[in-house]
This record gives sequence, C-alpha cells and structure tokens, in this order.
Amino acid sequence: MEKIIVKNYIDLFCNLTPENINEFDNLISKNIIFVDPFNNIKGINAFKNIFYHMFENVKEPRFFILDYSMNKQRVFLKWKMTFFAFKSLQTIEGMSELILDEAGKVVSHTDYWDSLNGLFIKIPFIGYFYKMSLFLFKSKT
Repeated sequence: MEKIIVKNYIDLFCNLTPENINEFDNLISKNIIFVDPFNNIKGINAFKNIFYHMFENVKEPRFFILDYSMNKQRVFLKWKMTFFAFKSLQTIEGMSELILDEAGKVVSHTDYWDSLNGLFIKIPFIGYFYKMSLFLFKSKT
C-alpha cells in the first residue's frame, strides 16, 4: 500500500497542474505538515494552496523526481524544479523528506534546497549584491 501511495505521489508531482492538485486528497494526511525555506504550514488545504499559489505566480513550473529512497515510513526524494522567471528558464534542485503514517499517507513533507543560490541570486538587483558578497568569503586557491 505504501509503495503505491509513494508512486502516485511522485507521479502527481511530475505531472502537477492546477487541475489535478486535489488528487493530493487521496495521498496525504488531513493534518500534513509541509516545511520549505518559505513555508511552515499544517493541513491539507494549506498544503494545496502552496501549489495553487505557485501556479499563479510562476510560469510553467515542472517537477522532475531524479531518484528516491524508501524505508518503512520515510522517503527521500532527489528532485529538480524548472520554471520561467526573470526572462529565462530557472532550475532549482533539492531533496524532500516524506514521513508516512500507518496507512501509507504522507503526514510530513520537508523540502531542503538552497534558496539563496537557487532563487535569490537570480533576482535582479538583489542577486547582484549577493554575488558581490560572495567575493568576501570565497577562498582564493
């Protein structure tokens, strides 16, 4: 059962659209906890709202699950997200940790990714100052 839910969860992310976000209802707990660099929410509606918000504010977002590992109630996903912003295709890579309940549904989804290098460095003006600050800390080898 758990493997089917995990497979369906991965398939949903790889094919996510505003029209199929409600399919999460069958795969996640009503009290799911979701954490990433910008969000720390609880509940199925708040979880789905993150993705509705993403589709409203980002052009052509896509998730690619590159690999995953699963044990009894924990799944690790290696992923890549692409989207159009700042007049070009952007890519963010990260990892997710999923925790499953006894029924195999996702009760916790925590994303780990570098928001500074994955996103902020690409924002005009802010990115320029971030790039300049890197010179202060970069090793001279």
